[in-house]
Amino acid sequence: MVEAVVWGERVRVNDPISVITVTRGRLVLLHRAMASVQAQDYGGEIEHLIIVDDDEATVRGLTPRSSVPGRSHSVYDVRRPASDGGVGAVYPRLARLLNVGIHRAASPWIAFLDDDNEFESDHLSSLRRFVDTTGCDAVHSARQMLWPDGSPYLEQRFPGPGSDSEQARIYRLLCDRGVCEPGSHVVRDRVDAGATEYRNSTVIQASDPVMLVDQNLWLIRRELLLRTPIPEEFSDQNVADNTCPDDLMVEALVRAGVEISTNGRPSVRYYLGGISNQVHRD
Repeated sequence: MVEAVVWGERVRVNDPISVITVTRGRLVLLHRAMASVQAQDYGGEIEHLIIVDDDEATVRGLTPRSSVPGRSHSVYDVRRPASDGGVGAVYPRLARLLNVGIHRAASPWIAFLDDDNEFESDHLSSLRRFVDTTGCDAVHSARQMLWPDGSPYLEQRFPGPGSDSEQARIYRLLCDRGVCEPGSHVVRDRVDAGATEYRNSTVIQASDPVMLVDQNLWLIRRELLLRTPIPEEFSDQNVADNTCPDDLMVEALVRAGVEISTNGRPSVRYYLGGISNQVHRD
C-alpha cells in the first residue's frame, strides 16, 4: 500500500479492485449494473471485467465508451462448446466463467456483480475500509431484496425453488437467526461457525448454521481465490438442492479455514427474477 501527501496530510492510495460480471442477453440491465460500478465513490482504480457468455449481440452493445477517471471496463467473449449444455449445466458453467474472470483480473481485490443487480455508491469503499478494520481477506456486505421494478420485497417467503410453504419455512428460520426481519427488505447474509454439513438456504434445516453469502456481496483477495477457486464440479445432489456457485464458494472457503466477516451494510441492490431467486407476487 503506497501513500501520498495532499495538503500536508498523509493519505493512503487505495488498492485497485476488479469487479467481475458474467452476462448473457441482458444488455439493458447490464448497462445499469455497469453504471453502478462507474459511480462508486472508492478512491482507487476499479476495473470492471465483463465476461460475455457466447453472445455476439451483447459484445456489439458494449463498444468502448468514455469512462470516468479511474474506472475502466474490459469485455471478454467466451464461446460455448457444443457439448456444454443440458440439465444442470448452468451453474457449473457460471462457476467456470467466474474463475475465468478471477484469472484475468489485474487487481489484488475481487468483487462480483450480477448483470441484473447494482452496487450502492459506497459499496466498495465501505468494504475496503472494513478490510483495514478487521484484517480479513474475505469480507462481505448485506443486501436489499427488491422486486424487478425496484420496490422492496416484503413477502414473508425466502425466494428460491420449492413451494410457498417451504419458502415460508425458510423465511421464518432465517428470521429466527437474524438474517431476515419481518417488515424489512434487508437480508443480512453471514457465515456461522461450527458447520459440519453444508446446506444452502434452499434446504437449510433448524439445526444448521447459516452459510449464506450471495456472490454479489464479496470483497476478497484475488490471491485467496486463486488458491481456493470457486468449485466447478456439481454433484447430482447439488443440482437437486439448487446449490449455486456462491454456495460452493462459501463451503470451499470455510473448509480452507478462511476467516470471513461482514460489515452488515445493505450496500447491494439485489433484484429478484434470476435463476436461483424465483418468487411471485401474491
